[in-house]
Amino acid sequence: MDLQAREPAAAADATAAPPLPSGLRERSFDIAGKRVRVVLGEHIEAEMAAALAELDADRFVVVTDARVAELAAGALAQRLERTTPTLLLSHPPGEEFKNLATLSRFVDLALDFGVTRRSVVVAVGGGIPGNIAGVLAGLLFRGLRLVHVPTTVIAACDSVLSVKQAVNTGHAKNTVGLYHIPEAVLVDLAVVANGSPRDLRSGTCETVKNALAIEPAQIPRLRRLLRREADYSPADLGEIFELSLAVKGRLLLEDPYEKHAGVLLEYGHTVGHALELAGAGRGPGGDMIKHGEAVALGMTAAADVAHRAGLLDAEGLAVHEELIDRIGICRCLTVGIAPETVLHHIAYDNKRGYRSCDGSEVTMVLLRAVGAPLNAEQRYLTPVPQTLVAAAVHDLLRRGKECTAGHGPS
Repeated sequence: MDLQAREPAAAADATAAPPLPSGLRERSFDIAGKRVRVVLGEHIEAEMAAALAELDADRFVVVTDARVAELAAGALAQRLERTTPTLLLSHPPGEEFKNLATLSRFVDLALDFGVTRRSVVVAVGGGIPGNIAGVLAGLLFRGLRLVHVPTTVIAACDSVLSVKQAVNTGHAKNTVGLYHIPEAVLVDLAVVANGSPRDLRSGTCETVKNALAIEPAQIPRLRRLLRREADYSPADLGEIFELSLAVKGRLLLEDPYEKHAGVLLEYGHTVGHALELAGAGRGPGGDMIKHGEAVALGMTAAADVAHRAGLLDAEGLAVHEELIDRIGICRCLTVGIAPETVLHHIAYDNKRGYRSCDGSEVTMVLLRAVGAPLNAEQRYLTPVPQTLVAAAVHDLLRRGKECTAGHGPS
């Protein structure tokens, strides 16, 4: 769905303003009656600092990870410090640091720094520091202003376009959190395009998920855009971002807290989140599985479950395989992940309780065809026998182990 082609009555969820004199592009989306500003451009460090200065903060708290702290976050913090006291908080990169311990440390450091209700929390980096910053902003004084500066495709296209903020526990991802609306999203496409090929592949997965589950009309454009080599230009990534914003903006306008139609954004996440957590503690020589990679493989598993249950036909299964292959995501990423660990995390999936089911079932978002989810009247969740989910997980991991494509975790 093209943003420019929307009918005026539906434009509030993802509107387009004329290009700014500096070459920036502005968009916005509405959540729970609040309009969130989105600024896109290339090499816009000065413009981002100016946009933040407009918030008239007494202090900035920049939240990032150690890798980004040395690059984009550190440079932005230094620029902000010229006019406003600025604290740079960083954590080691990795899903295992998106937890209550990191959050507690950051709360104390922010209070020691003297934050007030006029302060602004700025998240710079991928989805992990973005979520930590979101919870931090939501908790301090029951809600400080939050600005996202995503530096990865996955953050720009997924996690920052939301009010959901959460950290992980030992049981499952995103089990402790809150809802907090950002003030703005500032995206430097030149920084985003500078990610590794693996990061860029991971980042496009959420946009593909939106097309498979919600907006299949986007699939022809994705077939044109997606490349296994992940040699995307900033302009390519800007188009991929626009596709995500079109879908997420519409859903967030209808369901800001993602409890009804917004649950469709969880397609592929039941198995995907479990794979992500199961892969977080892998041994030497095995990188942690990334969020987008896990979602892509989770969509493969969800399609397999639906096919085994007689809900999704072979053609729908083939479209999943085709698009995930076009991204360049390979099942060999799952080598070394134990099925029992994946199944343990699935049992603690954060959608538990939305729909009643017995102890032998798992609720999942499933499709009867591409773009045709099941059970709209039940928050798009379908109870599935655990045995069926286990079979799909075992098959996914087996096929990963047998894969000879040669582009796994390393």
